Amino acid sequence: MIKDPITIDPDSDIEIAAQLIYKHKIGGMPVVKKGMLVGIITGIDILRAFIDMMGILTASLRIDVVVGDEPGSSNKASQTINDNGGDIINVGMTAQQTSRRIYCFRLSQCKIRGIKKPSNVRDSRCWRRWTSAG
Repeated sequence: MIKDPITIDPDSDIEIAAQLIYKHKIGGMPVVKKGMLVGIITGIDILRAFIDMMGILTASLRIDVVVGDEPGSSNKASQTINDNGGDIINVGMTAQQTSRRIYCFRLSQCKIRGIKKPSNVRDSRCWRRWTSAG
């Protein structure tokens, strides 16, 4: 038995739990409120929350867009998707601090043939799309 386990409060954000689990290389931890055990959160719980947030298991499409770091780049991409009938479920972004960023747009199932690369995207590799298996 661990004398002083790493714990988390039930009102903490899931990001805090993910950071603690990752940082301490543990599979889970007790959820404690006022000294009483009220649950356990595991890496699988965090993975499930991530999958739910990203809509990965729903029938959807993903378009990845590589843009520069100029202000409004993601707005131009999302406007192009919306203008062509795309229904954005959520958007993810790489955490890299470079001169380019990758935005991952998750869309409801729709016809994406009309969604064309915006004129401000010069490299055709920067406007890619995949269909998820969901």
